[in-house]
Amino acid sequence: PGIQSNVDIYNSKVDNAPSIMKSLLGSEKINLIITRDDGSVFRVGMDVVSARIERTVEGGYNDPTIIMTTTQSAINEVVGSEDQIVAFQNLMNEGQIRFEAKSWLAKAKLKAALSSTSVLQFGYGLFFS
Repeated sequence: PGIQSNVDIYNSKVDNAPSIMKSLLGSEKINLIITRDDGSVFRVGMDVVSARIERTVEGGYNDPTIIMTTTQSAINEVVGSEDQIVAFQNLMNEGQIRFEAKSWLAKAKLKAALSSTSVLQFGYGLFFS
């Protein structure tokens, strides 16, 4: 239960992702860090292979290729917004949702993914619907 059920849902949806998105995401070690409203921190590492989450690691990786940092309130703001893509982009611009790539290739992938509205729309559907 918990994170694994979310991973299963994500993986079932990503199977239908456009091939450009799958190749763009490729294989990465991603650490997700979310500060909850109560101040506690949720950390998980995701081993992404061909855009699918193959494994999760509680507490995250020591050597991630991408780190995503945000807050529970930022996630709630995106989910509750009438235009989730615009809300996500605004929160990124404000620094409330941050992505840090640890290699030039990961930086290039992130830049391409985060600048593509169609990828963002599909990505939103992966995580929030």
